[in-house]
Amino acid sequence: MNKKNIILIDVDALIPSRTGFGGNIKSISPNLNEIAKQSLYVENVFTMGNPTEFALPGLFASSYLLDDGGYRYGISKKEITFAEVLKENGYSTSAFMTAFRPKLDGYDRGVDEYFNLIDIQVAEKNLMNTANWYRAKYKSKDSGINKDECITELVQYYDEYLDDILLYCENWKKYIKSKVIPQSSIFNNVDYDWVRAETIQDKLIFNNDRQNYIKKYLEGGELGLTKITKKVNEQRKKKVYTTTADIKVKIILIFNLIFAWRRSSSFSSAKSVLVFMLDRIRHGRKNHLMRYPSGEYVLETFKSWMKNRKDKNHFFSYIKLMDVHEQNFYSHDICNDKKEEINNDENIILKQAIQDIKGCKEYKGNILYDCAIRYEDNVIKKLFSFLEEMNVLDDTIVVITADHGCQIPNMPIRDNRKHSVSSFYDELYRIPLMFFNKGIAIETYKELVSSVDINTTILDLVNIKSPMSFKGKSLIDRSTKRDYILAENQGRGPCHLKYKPIRVCVRTNFLKLVYETSPLYPEKGFIDELYDLVDDPNEYNNLVNNKLYMMKTLPLIDIANNRVSEILG
Repeated sequence: MNKKNIILIDVDALIPSRTGFGGNIKSISPNLNEIAKQSLYVENVFTMGNPTEFALPGLFASSYLLDDGGYRYGISKKEITFAEVLKENGYSTSAFMTAFRPKLDGYDRGVDEYFNLIDIQVAEKNLMNTANWYRAKYKSKDSGINKDECITELVQYYDEYLDDILLYCENWKKYIKSKVIPQSSIFNNVDYDWVRAETIQDKLIFNNDRQNYIKKYLEGGELGLTKITKKVNEQRKKKVYTTTADIKVKIILIFNLIFAWRRSSSFSSAKSVLVFMLDRIRHGRKNHLMRYPSGEYVLETFKSWMKNRKDKNHFFSYIKLMDVHEQNFYSHDICNDKKEEINNDENIILKQAIQDIKGCKEYKGNILYDCAIRYEDNVIKKLFSFLEEMNVLDDTIVVITADHGCQIPNMPIRDNRKHSVSSFYDELYRIPLMFFNKGIAIETYKELVSSVDINTTILDLVNIKSPMSFKGKSLIDRSTKRDYILAENQGRGPCHLKYKPIRVCVRTNFLKLVYETSPLYPEKGFIDELYDLVDDPNEYNNLVNNKLYMMKTLPLIDIANNRVSEILG
């Protein structure tokens, strides 16, 4: 295949089994169903990390989570990134995404035009995942890390985040002044000059006595960035008004409260859905504004960028859609004359999606999650229509995938274990994947595939050799099939190869093994979970105490041990 444009669409937290092409209600994803039929559709794909910050190295540099010191550094230490490879081969590159620290973590490497479409409050919440970990360790009597280390390390993290927020303010002022970024009730209702001034002031106070500043927080105080983001939210909510579309959404949700409760897959799921619906009914868009832009907003940004492109080079664009992750189903953030019209159209889609769900007698799930899939499906339909209008669809490889799965639609109790970021259940790790272009053979690929294979396959499709540092295998080269999938995790908070347990998952078509070890004592590693995926595909029965099965795992244990050695080596 000759050089083609490349669009990589990452539908965050999309579980393939909840889509029509994955076996759920067909009308939930009619457009994706048709795209899958006309694509190289990959059925058995797993991410190498979960959640997003753990998964992105696979999509941006074909590397594993804990390579090069771990997700603490994103892809900043990688030899070369996917975007850099394409740029070296004459591509114009762009990214429309939601990353917590894009520059510090290296996600802007090789990207000509980078739009970090994320809310300041999400960045602050990600910081707090790390800060709270250190606070817990600081207060613990037996944490393995002393108080001075907690202070010193959190000082470094906080310094980085202050710089990142200042860069965030600078970038968004540029976005708003440009012709690319549409009007937004999330981003345009922020006084970036005020945020920048407050952050600079906080940085001055912090730099005056860094150790004591962080010590006060660890002993129960509040960080300056948290105070700033709280005020941002308070100020912004005052500027958000109720539209006709908001009222229609509330009415739809009110009429479906009982149905959602009764048809959820579990009590835990039902409770979660009910809380979310009641919050949306009570507060409308206001509590939803501290998160991410809608798919419609991201699409409008991409369309504007396309129309304003000046070079004639082939392009690569990474597009991240967050609506499934957020259970969002209408464009809550676009501020223009067409807003009511857009939202009314989407309310029709929402209403129809719920009716289709109600019509399925066997339905079990989270209707908000599935309605968000229907919303995202419509966004992708509009993207394809736009590419046709621009006469570039035939010359473009469109790759649709997800960075990770999600526990939201289904929260069963398994061996008294709950879903967490350190879990490796299939609904958290299985992702969709399809490669669409008329030059690609239409087929269903059933072999095991890792998310690190996506970059390598794309490069193969456009006749570019993959760098030696890439860990992926090309799906086009059928001689490089995988016998197993590797995934790994260290839980929320800082990536700490010294103090935090390392969990490695080895998955074949028949068995799944979760191996855990301490970085300080790797020889004391143990098998934490073991599942027979043939007899127990839902992973209800942990076989870790079954001696017969344990004998079958010896090759998998060797693989896990070798991976731990690579990480620590």
